[in-house]
Amino acid sequence: MKKIALIFLLASSFAFAGPEKVVGKWITEKADNGNQVIVEIYETSDKKYNGKIVELTMPIYTEGEFVGKEKMDLENPDKNLRNRTLRGIDFVSGFDYSEKEDKFENGKIYNPTNGKTYNSYMKLQDDGKLLVKGSIDKKGLIGKKQIWTRYE
Repeated sequence: MKKIALIFLLASSFAFAGPEKVVGKWITEKADNGNQVIVEIYETSDKKYNGKIVELTMPIYTEGEFVGKEKMDLENPDKNLRNRTLRGIDFVSGFDYSEKEDKFENGKIYNPTNGKTYNSYMKLQDDGKLLVKGSIDKKGLIGKKQIWTRYE
């Protein structure tokens, strides 16, 4: 009887682990230029999930007019934000956790390479990695997926 109770307790603790499993640092797949983004996902006071850029694996410009400077948000549609560094900006934002779907949905992902923001969802995979999809449509049909890996 004690074994059954212990098994039930362990199983229920996994079932209720929920959205907090996504909180922490993740590293993106490599971009075409070899750069990766280290993102820290956190829960906001209104129970949304955002992800802030904490580091880039290639943080400094190596060519062009900004050689030696930290990478900036040069393509931002808001001209007033173009001189800010990428480090510290919310890269993903506004995600709600759907217990029914067991995924984070209704979020946005920002692409500093082109200054565009896309609809997005995130889902923890069985192997502990994070599937992130950005799409131009709300249903998530037209877009790109990435697999992010826990960082640290």
